[in-house]
Amino acid sequence: MVRTEHDALELIRQKRVVTEVPAHGMTSLVEAVAGGPVHGSWRTHAKGRLMYRLGRILRASDEVLAVRLVEGKVAFVDPSLWPAVYRMAMEPSRRRRSLEGLSPQSRALLTAVERDRVVRLDKESEWTKAREALEERLLVHVSETELEGGHHVTVLRSWRDWVSPTVKEAAEAITYDEALARLREACGGAPAGLGSWVP
Repeated sequence: MVRTEHDALELIRQKRVVTEVPAHGMTSLVEAVAGGPVHGSWRTHAKGRLMYRLGRILRASDEVLAVRLVEGKVAFVDPSLWPAVYRMAMEPSRRRRSLEGLSPQSRALLTAVERDRVVRLDKESEWTKAREALEERLLVHVSETELEGGHHVTVLRSWRDWVSPTVKEAAEAITYDEALARLREACGGAPAGLGSWVP
């Protein structure tokens, strides 16, 4: 059972991919904290506050990568798979497909992120839908941070700004198909929920 940040990080190290909420039959943070299946909304569960707090901590952690990898849900990814995620995110053909159907506001936000490298947004703002579209399509790296006074903001980065030289080098050593195969294996099948832009 997961009770602490250390427990959660250890679970992610063991499983390599852990979803935040139940999805695709995978291990989820919510169920790991609860100690079993959760019926109804996890937010009303007796341990709902702990689930929420650990989810926020993991989204802000430098030790895991939070991406919408399974059924459009946030998944926490172990560093061993970061090269595969980066390779998939940066694949030109995938990026071209993922741009199809983006709203003008989403395109404007993507341009701002690529130009400025880092953009900070309030969690709920007029840019929320645009940010969600970019996050779902893995066009930008999204994390959260807490400012002084406890105010949380969403941080959007270009993948080029996020990646370390080590992860980039490892990503360049594998093909797109190899990256997808590694992610599918860790997710117990295709990383579903990424839409038609991922085969």
